[in-house]
Amino acid sequence: MSLEYSINDHCIVVTAYGVTPIEEVVQTFESIVVDAAFQPPANILFDARHTEYGPSTEEIEAVVRSLGKLDAFKSSRWATVANPNTLVFGVARMFCCLAESEGFCIEPFSDYEAACAWLREPESEVS
Repeated sequence: MSLEYSINDHCIVVTAYGVTPIEEVVQTFESIVVDAAFQPPANILFDARHTEYGPSTEEIEAVVRSLGKLDAFKSSRWATVANPNTLVFGVARMFCCLAESEGFCIEPFSDYEAACAWLREPESEVS
């Protein structure tokens, strides 16, 4: 499996490894929704530092549409983290822009600790 997730203290960390088919991304988030440990709203950190896969725009749009149908995540804050100056970081930024159009509060980061710090900020301080 190229995706793993963990749930701790209202924070979900999803880590991608290698090539991750869009169907697996959607299945993973569908699994999270029914996980007994999941309590919305939750902060979600999508860690793409361990992949070099750059899905097409159509694939990204399909993932965003699928995630947009999962109402349990609409009130969650999302952060994506990818290595800077890579195709994956560009994909993460595109994913964030498209997800915002679906009503998600989401930001791209190139630094893992900065993403975690942003997710820990009180909601009123998030810009």
